[in-house]
Amino acid sequence: MMKITANITDLELTVMQGETPNAYHASLLADEDGLTLIDAGLPGMFGQIEEKIRAAGCSPDGVKRLLLTHQDLDHIGTLPQLLERFPGLEVWAHQGEQPYLEGEKPLIKVPRERVRSMPEGMRALTERMIESLVPGRVTHVLEHGEELPLQGGTIVLHTPGHTPGHISLYIPREKLLIAGDALRIDDGVLALPPENFTPDMAQASRSLEQLLELDIDRVLCYHGGLFEGDVRAGLQQIINR
Repeated sequence: MMKITANITDLELTVMQGETPNAYHASLLADEDGLTLIDAGLPGMFGQIEEKIRAAGCSPDGVKRLLLTHQDLDHIGTLPQLLERFPGLEVWAHQGEQPYLEGEKPLIKVPRERVRSMPEGMRALTERMIESLVPGRVTHVLEHGEELPLQGGTIVLHTPGHTPGHISLYIPREKLLIAGDALRIDDGVLALPPENFTPDMAQASRSLEQLLELDIDRVLCYHGGLFEGDVRAGLQQIINR
C-alpha cells in the first residue's frame, strides 16, 4: 500500500506465485462524497482490499463506487463480495465493456475450459463472480472524454486494444494517469500489455497516441505500479516501435 497523493492510494494487492509475490495495483480515490475503488483484484482478494483501505486511513464503509477499467478476471474478481459488503455500490465502466459485465456476452479471456481447469477454491470463486454479471450491473456507463467528479476532475480515456472498452483515467490536477492495463512496467520501462492477453496489439498501441497530448508526470500501471520517469519519451518509444 502506498500513498500517491493525500487522496489517492495504490492498494497493491498481492498473490504468491511460487515463492514470489505478484502485485496488482488497484487504487483508491478519496473524495468528499466517498471512496472510489478502481479495479477489484482477483477472486479471493476481498479481505486484502478491506485491509488496505483501512491501512490507507479510510473506513471501508465509505466505499461508494467501483470503477472498472475493463473486464479481465484480475480486475473484477471480488465483485460478488463487494456487492454484498456495500449493497448500494455503484459500478462504473465504459459502454464497450457493459455487455460483458452484464452477462450479455461471455468474458473474452475467461472461457469455460479455463474456469474448469482452475483449482477448486479459485474455480468456485470465479464461477460465483461470473454469476454476478447480470443486467443492470453497470450503474454508470462511461464515455470517452467524460469528466468525472473525482479528484477535482478526472478524464475518461477510451484506450481499447487490450479489451474493446478498456479505459484509462487522467487526473490533470495531479498530472497522473491511471493506466489500467493500457500500459505496464517491464524491466523499469513503460510497455504495452502482453500480446497473449491482448486481442488487438495494433489498436492498443494506437490508443496511446492520445496520451502524448497530455501533461503526465506519473503513470500508475495495474501491473508494475508507479512509473515516474520520462513518460512522454516512454510513450513515444512504444508508438514508434
